[in-house]
Amino acid sequence: MVFYYIIPVVCFKTTYLMPFSISHLKISLVANLTIISCVLLSWLVYNKISSSEQLSPQVKGSLIMCSAFGNVLYIGLPILTKLYGEEGMSYGFTYDFLASTPLTWTLAVAICMKYGRKGKISLKDSLNTILRIPAIWGLILGFLFRELEITVAGSIIDAISSASKYVTYLMLIIVGISIKAVNPERLKISLPAIVLKTFLSPLLALCYGILLGLSGIPLNVCIIEAAMPSMLLSMIFASVFGVDMRTSVEMVFITTLISLLSVIVLLNFL
Repeated sequence: MVFYYIIPVVCFKTTYLMPFSISHLKISLVANLTIISCVLLSWLVYNKISSSEQLSPQVKGSLIMCSAFGNVLYIGLPILTKLYGEEGMSYGFTYDFLASTPLTWTLAVAICMKYGRKGKISLKDSLNTILRIPAIWGLILGFLFRELEITVAGSIIDAISSASKYVTYLMLIIVGISIKAVNPERLKISLPAIVLKTFLSPLLALCYGILLGLSGIPLNVCIIEAAMPSMLLSMIFASVFGVDMRTSVEMVFITTLISLLSVIVLLNFL
């Protein structure tokens, strides 16, 4: 319901009412650079670890994926909306749909194909999947309506605003029913990925944001989104492509717990 119905109309309203600015473009660049950097760093770290310890390709693939791709929609967006209102929502959608989502269906899938036991998907399949995501078309239609100056009735905007109020609660319910406990004995191998996702990722976003001249709310959005826990979709990818499901579940659980604390700390400095 959230993915197919609520999020697309909220995306439409956001882009229809909030003109695209240079800050949106910079946020997209920061997000892409942050995610790709985390993938490369994780790949280097786990290549080094696998040369000295028994580490299966399936576990390695899950750790690389979970260290870089975050839950920017189901946790990040509610936080940003609560903190910064419509502006925060607009920048949050930009981080997700102009960076995180395209990279998820291309780079994350490629990682799973390389290290997984089953499942193949081509670049064409990835692009087709992106184009079938309803929220993408919500963003596109909102942009077209705004640029073509097509008037949308105020009653429709009000109805969308009412529906969007429930997104936060539904998203957090989804997160709550998805996370599961972790085996403490496996923490050692997961620790580098956990540190990358919850601590180094927001630091990279801060550095890239400053280099690109971001400040204020746009910079804060990049930092908060980068600090989000591992994405829930990693568990589905693990099932479909054959990377290690247990590792993905544990990474989602641990990083979700840590992010609850790390985001509170970050907010005291932003």
